[in-house]
Amino acid sequence: MGTAVAGATVLVVEDDEDACMVYSAGLGRFGYRVLTAMTGMDGLRVARDAHPDVILLDLSLAGADGWEVVRCLKASNSTGDIPVLLVTGYTDVERRARAEGCAGYLTKPIRLEALRKAVESVLPPPS
Repeated sequence: MGTAVAGATVLVVEDDEDACMVYSAGLGRFGYRVLTAMTGMDGLRVARDAHPDVILLDLSLAGADGWEVVRCLKASNSTGDIPVLLVTGYTDVERRARAEGCAGYLTKPIRLEALRKAVESVLPPPS
């Protein structure tokens, strides 16, 4: 575990319980504090309350989908600065282009090492 992750909090917003469990367990093993939400609205609430260092956000959520969640996060003074890594099974260029303003776009399935590197890449360097 690198020093860049010491104490960092990652919010995983994922409605697939298995994927949420895999991401959470893997990130936890890398030394992250992990919070989870199963819906977009719950993700917004947790982001406002906990102000995580990074948000890992599935695009295909029931109710408020990932795009709507990103719009709400970025429009808020309290959450607009949180880096968002989008996670999706979609690989098309149009969706990637819409991800502008997000810190990254990861396609499923995601290897845990690639997930770790993506999260570390958006964290500020240790002071």
